Amino acid sequence: MNRHLFTAFWTLFSALTAAVISYSPSVYAEDTSAVVLVYHRFGEDSIPSTNIRLEQFGAQLKYLAENDFQFLPLDQIITRLKSGQSVPTKTIAITVDDAYRSALIQAWPRLKAAGIPLTLFVSTDPVDAGTRGYMSWDEIRLLQADGVLIAHHGAAHIHMPHAGLQAAKADMERASARFKAELGMVPKLFAFPYGEYNPALMQMIEDMGFTAAFAQISGAAGASGPFYALPRFPINENYGTMDRFKLVAATKALPLRDVIPKSPVIEAEHNPPLLGFTVTDSKISLKNMQCYPSHLGKAANLVQVGDSRYEVRFDKPFPKGRNRINCTARDRDGRWFWFGKFFLVPGGKLD
Repeated sequence: MNRHLFTAFWTLFSALTAAVISYSPSVYAEDTSAVVLVYHRFGEDSIPSTNIRLEQFGAQLKYLAENDFQFLPLDQIITRLKSGQSVPTKTIAITVDDAYRSALIQAWPRLKAAGIPLTLFVSTDPVDAGTRGYMSWDEIRLLQADGVLIAHHGAAHIHMPHAGLQAAKADMERASARFKAELGMVPKLFAFPYGEYNPALMQMIEDMGFTAAFAQISGAAGASGPFYALPRFPINENYGTMDRFKLVAATKALPLRDVIPKSPVIEAEHNPPLLGFTVTDSKISLKNMQCYPSHLGKAANLVQVGDSRYEVRFDKPFPKGRNRINCTARDRDGRWFWFGKFFLVPGGKLD
C-alpha cells in the first residue's frame, strides 16, 4: 500500500474505532501477577518460527474477549507490581518485538478494535536501514500517536551475553539516541534480544534508568520479580495452539525468593545446574508441582529441603546454547502457577 494512502487510511480507522477503546478494566478480583505474551510476525506464514497465523491470532483474541480477561498497558502493570499494588485477576499484556510491519498492518487494527493495549519493542538499526518487512519511523510515530507504547529493544538485535558488556552498552546508547531523535523520548521498558541476559546486563539496564526489562522465559510476571528479567510467554505457530494458549493465558506467578543460580550462564563445571527456590506464600501447595528441563524429556526430581525450600535435580548436562526449566503446579482455582528459568550454556549456535 502506498504510504500516503496508508496514512489516510490510518487516520480514518483511528477515528472510527476510538469510541470503542478503553484501557480501564472492570471491577474484578485482584491478583499479584500478570501474563505477558510476546509475538513477532502476523500472517507471515513463510516464517513459522516467529509468525502467528491470522486465524490463530483471531481465535486467541476471541477467547480472551469471551473469558473475562483484563487488559492494562504494560507500563501500568509494571508500576503496580513494583509498588506492591494488585492488578485485576487474569490480566494480560500483549507485546510485539522487532517492529515488523505486519504488526502494524495485521495486529494493531485487531487489537485496537478489541480494546487491547499493545507494547512494541523496537530494534532501531533495521528501521534506520529501511529493511524490507520492517516499519518506518513514520509508521512507528503513527502507532505512538494511536496509543501504542513504544519500548526499547536495542539497536542491532545482538546476542548481548556473547557480545560483552561494553558492546551491549554501546548498542543500547546508539538505540537510545535514535529514539530521542525520532520520537522525542527514550523508552523506559526494555526487552533483551533473544531473551538472553546475565546479572551484569540486568544491572547495566537498571543503571541506565530503565523501569524494567523482559526476557522470553515462560511464566507470569509477578510482584517478586526479577524486574530486570521478567518472563514473557513466546507465541508463534507451534506455541500458539489453542490448548497451550488457554493454559498460559490464565497462569499465575509463583511467589519466590532466593532463586539460585543467580546467573543463567552455566559453565561446564556447573552443568547440570542445581535450581533452588523458596516459596514465600505458605498457603500455596506444591504437591502436584513438576519441573521439566528442556532437554530431559521427562520431569526432573523435585526435592523439598525445608518447609518452603525446593531444589530441582537432574544428572544430564544441558547442551550448548539456550535451555530452560519450566515448573508448574495447579492451584485450587484450576489455574496454574508457572515458574520458568532460562539457562545459557556458552558455545552454542547463535541464531
